[in-house]
Amino acid sequence: MELTYKTTKLQKLCEDPSNNRELVKKYGAEVANKLPRRIKELKAFNSLNDVPTSLPYRRHKLSGDLKDCFAVNITGQYRLIFRQKENNIIIEDLREIKEIEIMEVSKHYE
Repeated sequence: MELTYKTTKLQKLCEDPSNNRELVKKYGAEVANKLPRRIKELKAFNSLNDVPTSLPYRRHKLSGDLKDCFAVNITGQYRLIFRQKENNIIIEDLREIKEIEIMEVSKHYE
């Protein structure tokens, strides 16, 4: 899949290996270790439908204020929130979603 990011800062945090120290400071060592790997794995999938709904990914649709977003696990507490890349039509068939926008790294249970 093609990944874009809500902000340049988020992209650097997720994809630039030199930001490992900042990742550890912000999210802890476990997330700093797993987040770059999860990003590479998402890029390797052909479409959103190919991302497993079982652990360790646990792709799932969100609800409420994030109803147009999805999430995948990074760790037990942290998840990566993303949505279909901005366009005029919301695609229901996950096999057709090949571009996503990473919105945030979120601590699920605070």
